[in-house]
Formats: sequence, C-alpha cells, structure tokens
Amino acid sequence: MTDQLMGTTELGAVVPELWANRTYEVLKTKLCFSDSISREYEGDISDLGDILHVSSVPEFAEADELSEGASADAVAVTITDTTLTINKRIVRDFILTKRAMKQSISKMDALGEMQAFSIRKKLENLTLAAIAPSTSAPDHDISFDSGTQLQLADLLEVQELLNTANVDEQGRQIKTGSAQFSDLFNITSYTSSDFRPSSAGSPMSSGQFAFPIAGFQLDWSSNIGNVAYAYHPSFMQIAAQEDMQVRVYDRGVTGERSERINCDMLCGYAQFDSSRVVKLS
Repeated sequence: MTDQLMGTTELGAVVPELWANRTYEVLKTKLCFSDSISREYEGDISDLGDILHVSSVPEFAEADELSEGASADAVAVTITDTTLTINKRIVRDFILTKRAMKQSISKMDALGEMQAFSIRKKLENLTLAAIAPSTSAPDHDISFDSGTQLQLADLLEVQELLNTANVDEQGRQIKTGSAQFSDLFNITSYTSSDFRPSSAGSPMSSGQFAFPIAGFQLDWSSNIGNVAYAYHPSFMQIAAQEDMQVRVYDRGVTGERSERINCDMLCGYAQFDSSRVVKLS
C-alpha cells in the first residue's frame, strides 16, 4: 500500500491560528507644517462659530524734527482688524459591531490613533491650501532658480525677501518637499565640517539637519510636493480644541448591534500677514 501523507489539509481542523499582540505599523505621511504655526489666540475661543477680532496697530510715519518755537502737527494711523473664526469641524467616524469590538479590543488604540491622524492630516492640508504669499513687489511667490531643485541661492533669496519685509529673525522656518530636502545635502557650505557647528554632528552621516541654515529651521514632508515654504510662524494663526472630542454611540436603537465612534475637532485658521511667508515652486 502506498504511503499516505497528512498535511495542512488533513490537519487543518487542529492547526491553531494566532494573532500577534502588536500591530504592524503602516507608513504614515509625515506632517510638519501645522504644528509650526502660531496658536497665540487659541485660549480665547472655544466653540464653533466663535469669532475673535485681532487688532493691529501700524507704525506712525517717521517722526519730525521740530525747530525751536515751532509747533508740530498731530498725525493719525488706522488700526486694522483680522478675524479668526472657529468655522471648521473636522471629523472621522467608524462603526464596529459588538462582536467585532469584543474580538478586537486590543486593536482599539491603534484604530483611535489612525482616526486622530486622519483629522490632523486634514488640518495640515487645509492650512497649506490657505497660504497666499504677497504678490506685491517684491513678489513672495517665486520659482526655484533651477527646475525644482532647492539651492543655496534660493535660500538666500527667500532670506532677503523676509529681511526686506522686516520679518523677525527668531523662529523662522523652512518646510520643503522630500526631494528639496535631499537637495540640501548638495550644499557643501552647509554640510561641510568647515561651516557647521562642531557639536551639530554630520548631516551626511545622520541624514538629518540639527542646526539651521541661513537662519531657518528645517523640516520636510512628502505631503508638500515640489514646493518650499519659508516663513515666520506668526504669518498664520490656528485655533483648535486642545483635545479632540471622541464620543461612542450605541446604535441598538436602530436594531444594529454596533457602536459608532465619532471623533471631531473644532478649529479655525487665518493668514494674518502675506509678507511673512515666501513660497518657492
């Protein structure tokens, strides 16, 4: 009689199936922009529809030199007003059956993390879409000197534009696409040990820049595309709830044995100054 083999088909009923306790991390888009924007007025507003008026007092004209015995004329300035409105509700919901919840309880934290990330990504894209650099001379919406490559000449050009607009030097940021960030490694005067701080480490070794270039702190995201934004965080303001609101609703009233997990965030944003940002594309 020919030997008979017992494999996975014959033993399938007794082969155990196991689920790993740890989930395998998926690759998420790196978000770097909205977290670097000013949130100075966040504590002043709290609910959907709230409108905050932010006043700005302009400079007086240069003072006059007064001769002895002469009188000076009084001058006036016009105070401007910018509104910051909580007019966005960003949401991401999902529904799980009762059975699924009981059988996947260990994965609920991972689902909640992805739910919150979805909301953060939406806020990132909304604020990116709201950027409108000044187009008055000198234009703050400019092109790369060579294709989509970011070079030292580009960095010095945006630095000059911000300097000309008298933008505060402290806290300046540059956010680039992934390709433009890699272009920085071609700037010898930035990566060379002859120019970088001795305590900063080697960018060519670490793949990171732990020190500024031309006064700008650097970061990148593939979400930005072939664009670079140079700005002071105060050019835009974001106001959002400090914590996302998560609520769980039992759907038994409809006959479904399930629960709906709703996550939402109230927020608003406004660009306050078009001269404090430069776009390279």
